[in-house]
Amino acid sequence: MHFSENPDKSARFYLPDEIQTGIIDYCIHLCLMNQLKGKIYELIGWLATLLPRKKSGTKKILIVRVDEIGDYMLWRPFLKAMAAYEAYSGYEIHFCGNQSWKSLFDTFDKDFVHKTFWVDKKAFKTKMVYRFRFLRSIFLEDYSIVINPTFSRDKRNDDSIVKATSAKEKTGMKGNLETVKPYELGYDKGLYTHLFDYPEKPVFEFQRNRLFFEFVTGNKNIVVNTKVDVSKLPSNHESIPEKYFVVFPGSRSASRIWPAAHFILVAQYLFEQFGWTAVLAGTKTDEPYTRVFAEGYRYPCIDLTGKTSLPEMLSLLQKAACLVSVDTGSVHLAAAVGCTVFGIFNGSQYKRFAPYPQELANNFYAIYPDEVEKELQNETLVKQKYEFVVGVPYSSVKAEKVILAIHRHYTSGT
Repeated sequence: MHFSENPDKSARFYLPDEIQTGIIDYCIHLCLMNQLKGKIYELIGWLATLLPRKKSGTKKILIVRVDEIGDYMLWRPFLKAMAAYEAYSGYEIHFCGNQSWKSLFDTFDKDFVHKTFWVDKKAFKTKMVYRFRFLRSIFLEDYSIVINPTFSRDKRNDDSIVKATSAKEKTGMKGNLETVKPYELGYDKGLYTHLFDYPEKPVFEFQRNRLFFEFVTGNKNIVVNTKVDVSKLPSNHESIPEKYFVVFPGSRSASRIWPAAHFILVAQYLFEQFGWTAVLAGTKTDEPYTRVFAEGYRYPCIDLTGKTSLPEMLSLLQKAACLVSVDTGSVHLAAAVGCTVFGIFNGSQYKRFAPYPQELANNFYAIYPDEVEKELQNETLVKQKYEFVVGVPYSSVKAEKVILAIHRHYTSGT
């Protein structure tokens, strides 16, 4: 095996030429495969709009919001006001959302729209018949106006749905290209008739959504906040004790996992200091993480992993002393019901989703690795390095730092 020269004498190791070549070949192959997928998606979208449709006798508007739970929670306060916009009074308001949070929409927002479409994003990407039928159903509605309030627009998801409407008026945001591959640049040229552009960064997502609402409606006096109507929440689980805290140790992204041992140390501090019972929460896919926690935790705990709907999760969080979680949708659910949050973050998309502004949640603690926290004091570095997702391990946040944040919160009288 031939080893290439290592010009950097300080490097600890270097790769043989064969391995370097193999990695490059694999990346090229992966890029070509993704481009091919993109072409197939484009073809499906074109076929979905190929056959003619009947002209609708009703004027209709479609609002497209198919991203994740946290995105929805920071945008949903504007839906009611947008549906009530005077200029839309003669229109039916339709909504296209992500199936994963349909239960939240049905609990709080279904009365504001006339019709809904729910996309299974996994099937939308992997099952071409499903994708065709979904886009065809959107096309057949014959929408006059489509609104996409998503900042990180995605060619293969929300933008493909917008394109399938063939609406004459299409309003969206000038996206941040976070999900756009280099070979896809410029794909959306001419897709939107109106684009909202707010170049200032970073900006908290709720505030960006407010600015987009003002752009669409011209209403600069709207009064909304991120809180939900707790009177609509279901009753809490009967087996839950009066004093408890919620632990959310899982994540749909493996890169966001915080070690179970760290969660255990924090939970043990909360039990020993306050006598609160740990309640484990998450979806079915989080079971491996909650199981490891339960096996290593020496005090009583209640495992509700996979046993609560999203509205039930909100109810659970509303009455909890606090939530301990990594950067997932759970922190936004907790903030929406006023639950104190101790969240573990790595600096990704700093100030877009966390920390929360004080006026929206004064009990939301975003805890970062020490080195990241130092860099976040540099505004220029924040804009250059932390606008998108970074690869800093979440394990870099020490359990002791989270415990210190908890101690300070509960001893400061807040």
